[in-house]
Amino acid sequence: YGRSNEESFVFKFCVDKGPDTTPPLIVTTSLLNNMPVSYDATSIPIDVYVNEPSECKWSRSDTDYDKMETEMSCSTSVFEMNAQLLYQCSTTLTGIKQEQKNDYYFKCKDQPEGNENDRNVNSESYKFIIIGTKNLNIIDVQPNGTIKDSTNIVMVTLTAETANGYQDGNATCYFSPNDVSDSYIMFRNTNSHLHSQRLDLAAGDYKYYIKCFRTM
Repeated sequence: YGRSNEESFVFKFCVDKGPDTTPPLIVTTSLLNNMPVSYDATSIPIDVYVNEPSECKWSRSDTDYDKMETEMSCSTSVFEMNAQLLYQCSTTLTGIKQEQKNDYYFKCKDQPEGNENDRNVNSESYKFIIIGTKNLNIIDVQPNGTIKDSTNIVMVTLTAETANGYQDGNATCYFSPNDVSDSYIMFRNTNSHLHSQRLDLAAGDYKYYIKCFRTM
């Protein structure tokens, strides 16, 4: 109703003048941990978000910060904080192997501009896992032949079966009569390794195109 408070809301807080003895905290990442990737992916970019200005590294082995091989590109200015007051460190994880879990380890060291003796480093690694997958295959499509019935409109069930990929062929499948990108329609029954769609068709010849994507 257009009413506003006349008095200001006042709050106070205190900043400890003591030394910083707390190592950086890796709060979150731009990718989900234990996330599957495409079967042919050998690398993937990722952002790591920490609670204070830091220098960060990663390695394929759980080792000391100084022994980690790969340095990350980190924002350290207060003006570079995101809306959650976190600092972003970016890198590309490489060496992803198919059909297995790929372990990566992150560690960070605070006070990039500070005295080396006063800096704090993570003693425990932030473990991140990427799951390499198999190629997703469509192994069967039905019907393939002539369908006959005594009615003018024939009910036909279009089916597809997928295998491999991630989680034993679980996928979402789509079909199209002309293979135009925006013409694909999702199967009514999908999100598993078996997919089906009822079609009511008049007499004639029909060709359908099917494509499938893995289910996360």
